[in-house]
Amino acid sequence: MIEISKLLDDRAKSVPVPVHKLAAMIRLGVETRLTDHSIEELIVEMAATRGLPMLFDLPAANVDNVVPIASARRPR
Repeated sequence: MIEISKLLDDRAKSVPVPVHKLAAMIRLGVETRLTDHSIEELIVEMAATRGLPMLFDLPAANVDNVVPIASARRPR
């Protein structure tokens, strides 16, 4: 939690917090038994408390599961 707090405090208030990328940075820098999902939940909770905008970026492995919004819309 301390590392997340430091990283969030160092960010500009107008720049969205990239949740997945920040979790990956924390995973590399801090030894913890928390899962990636748990780290991401902490980031979201702490960023929301600070009123920071968030970017819910996807891990590179899950890009195939993304449907672009324009492709998902039905023509009228």
